[in-house]
Amino acid sequence: MPKTTRRPVLPPDTLVRELDRLIASVAGSVDTVIDRPHPSPEDLHRLHREMRRLRHALAIWEDVLPKRQRELIRPLERRLKRLARLIGRVRDRDVVLALLEGPTLPRPAREEAALVARLRARVRDDARTGRELLRVFLRSERDAHLFEGLREGLELPLRRRADVRAALDEEQERRHDLVRAAHRDARHRPTSTRLHRLRIRVRRFRHLTEVRTRIDGRTLATIPGSVRRLQGELGRLHDLDVVLAELDPDLTATQWARALRKERRGIRNSLRKSIRTHRWPTRPRAGRAPAGPAAPSGTAS
Repeated sequence: MPKTTRRPVLPPDTLVRELDRLIASVAGSVDTVIDRPHPSPEDLHRLHREMRRLRHALAIWEDVLPKRQRELIRPLERRLKRLARLIGRVRDRDVVLALLEGPTLPRPAREEAALVARLRARVRDDARTGRELLRVFLRSERDAHLFEGLREGLELPLRRRADVRAALDEEQERRHDLVRAAHRDARHRPTSTRLHRLRIRVRRFRHLTEVRTRIDGRTLATIPGSVRRLQGELGRLHDLDVVLAELDPDLTATQWARALRKERRGIRNSLRKSIRTHRWPTRPRAGRAPAGPAAPSGTAS
């Protein structure tokens, strides 16, 4: 009978150290956003990204806690989720504004330029108002000791025979299967909803693999170029969806809006072809870090 090799135990301290680092990083970014009257898009992007990673690591920590202790963490996680959604809404305004002020969108005709300028001014005002409200919510959660509560949660006793590496394997496989399911659905019928779901799940899978790399030191395999291109196209499609959702009624029937919708159709058609020819890798064996998609150069991270 062949001898089985027992995987080395991953000490819980490695997960605790990464969680402590992420809590400190998110708390520092929150302080930056609160203290600046007009936090930059980069400030919000950094906070949003680190908060997502914190939530991924926190999910692993919950998995190795006894059920009773887990119930103490979940209200804190829900508060983080609510903040992440608020940040995401302001980030969407930043994305729209960057596109309206940048060179990548079609240029409006002279007679439509004033309407686009009015849209740009309105989105700029919305982004400013969103920042003011966000700073209020962030300050409220900081003063309500959200981060102190998270740090105290790291002192909770683990359940008996808790296995951090097994928890990482299980969550990685679950995320991998969710991406494969979303990829299969999008290949079958690539609606906007299904493409958006695929983008979100690919991003979550990528963030989890990044967190895992820091926790257990695994080196990720080379990311296929086809996956990079796929996620880049999904990010661009989402950006156009966000812009079109922001259009004022007097802009929806303009030549400029039709050009945006034409570009969106082109990207969607390109995605249909890419998804039909691309095959998402099969689930890796437990304990092996798979190739995760990289963040595109645009706004999807």
